[in-house]
Amino acid sequence: MTKSSEDSPSRRTFMTVVIGLISAVIGVAVAIPILGEILSPLFKKRDIVWAELGKIDDLKKIEPLTPKFVPVYFRVKEGWTINTLPRQVVVVKDITGKLYFFSNQCTHLGCPLHWIAARQKFLCPCHGGMFNVLGKVVGGPPPRPLYQWVHKVNSGKVLIQNKFIDNPKDRGI
Repeated sequence: MTKSSEDSPSRRTFMTVVIGLISAVIGVAVAIPILGEILSPLFKKRDIVWAELGKIDDLKKIEPLTPKFVPVYFRVKEGWTINTLPRQVVVVKDITGKLYFFSNQCTHLGCPLHWIAARQKFLCPCHGGMFNVLGKVVGGPPPRPLYQWVHKVNSGKVLIQNKFIDNPKDRGI
């Protein structure tokens, strides 16, 4: 007994399926590079840029062990746009005259810090983290000292990079 033509796929049906599969493979092969090119800016690490903080002579005039909050603006490319990211740099001069450039964000969850002059400590309002004037953890949940900005002095001006010295992810902010 032979199979009827209705039980087995016809030659036309078989060719339609094969052509459909080949078309799908070609479509995927063409679409992947195009989508990759379009979406790649979204997954790119943030560019490393420098921003001017101020003159080194002005920063050396601050009182020792008294932090000064200085705004800095980084112009970074994010995706398809260039944005200006405002950040705060906490400048501290120790008793030897060495300058430190700290982030004003708590290393626990990134909340902005407040300087409590009466206690000589930075206080995180989110979970009570405390840091001394040189950025060391003295209380609360922060796992590490304050991050320090990468910096350099060029032609009498202090330049800050949008990156921390000991950033475990080694990428721009």
